[in-house]
Amino acid sequence: MIRTFSSRAGRLSATNKHYLNLNSSCVLSQDYKLKENSKEILLDIGFGDGISLSEDIEKYKDILFIGIEPYKKGFARMVEFYEKNHPNNLLLYNGCAKDFIKSLECKVKYIRIHFPDPWPKKKHAKRRLINLNFFNLITNILKPEGLMQIVTDSYIYQEHIQEVIVQQKFFEIISNYPIGYAVSTFHKKGLEKKHNIKEYNLKLSRN
Repeated sequence: MIRTFSSRAGRLSATNKHYLNLNSSCVLSQDYKLKENSKEILLDIGFGDGISLSEDIEKYKDILFIGIEPYKKGFARMVEFYEKNHPNNLLLYNGCAKDFIKSLECKVKYIRIHFPDPWPKKKHAKRRLINLNFFNLITNILKPEGLMQIVTDSYIYQEHIQEVIVQQKFFEIISNYPIGYAVSTFHKKGLEKKHNIKEYNLKLSRN
């Protein structure tokens, strides 16, 4: 499978390593069977350092957040957050989002993908997470009229996403996404660089 995330990792601290090795109850394996839940589920794909996700978890207690992150440093920080605060609306998966989605047996209401790796070089474009195959994949796990939000500050990626939206037949564009979000570290960097940050809010219109 083509990787949709780069090899960047960052040096792990002793604290990071401790929480990575901890058998935390919030951590999901790929073959985990998610039980029926009274809360609506939001898949947060690529939550980065987890700062914004941790704020959103506190704000939206009626939503079950499943955070998916391939990078160990950010993942370890969210495990640490869980162990210190014990929210009852957070689960975490360390690995590839596509692998997790393929193994997921339940339906979810929300998906959000904020600041995915843009892979700006033309030769790397095939590595972008957002493409027609991905749209086809997530239709299998979204509830009828389920919602997806994509946010990026990459102009090249924005053009690519707009092309994919035109080509696909599963989603319609909507004006608002009902779940707000705290400004993340990547978002702040984009604002500091005066990048044009765009949101794509989509609703599943055909299953």
